[in-house]
Amino acid sequence: MNDPTSAPPPSPSTLSEADRALLAHAAELHRPLARAAKIANGNGLGYVIFGGLSLMFSLVGFDVVGLAIGAVLLGVGLFERKQAAHLLRADAQAPLRLARGELVLLAAIVVYALLCLLVLPSAGDELKKQLHETRSMGIDVQRLADSMARAWYGTVIAVSLLYQGGMARYFQRRGADVTKYVGGVPAWARKFVESMAR
Repeated sequence: MNDPTSAPPPSPSTLSEADRALLAHAAELHRPLARAAKIANGNGLGYVIFGGLSLMFSLVGFDVVGLAIGAVLLGVGLFERKQAAHLLRADAQAPLRLARGELVLLAAIVVYALLCLLVLPSAGDELKKQLHETRSMGIDVQRLADSMARAWYGTVIAVSLLYQGGMARYFQRRGADVTKYVGGVPAWARKFVESMAR
């Protein structure tokens, strides 16, 4: 027995009013997936650019932590762009993969910020060498630099929690949109809508 959902799409000239209404419904259900795929593509491109730049600058001074962050940014960016194409085709696993990619990047940024705060040499040490003794001027360079570092890396962590955490939640919620779209539209209509969305 033939499966009606796997039947080839009708030609435009033979579309009935019911078929046209079904295509309009399919396009409406696919819209959140297309929007999320566009966001994933844009995010991915941004991560690839910043990852590439980070790798280039880190190679100059051979900054191992910078190289690792650059590699993570580049990897997550390429991964997101690939998953964006899967999401556009209503792959049920794409939303979860995109969410995991954002969480990997979030974890890398938080670890980097904590390393800079707790393990790596303080910028105050270098300033102290350059300015020699500053206590006579009433300035504690070490304390000032440490305060600025805490404020900076605290902000980096907070922004990442909001942005990467928010993006992970956004992508994860698209799983329900995929289910609704695939369950509510026959295969021929999905194929037609997805071909138009490329």
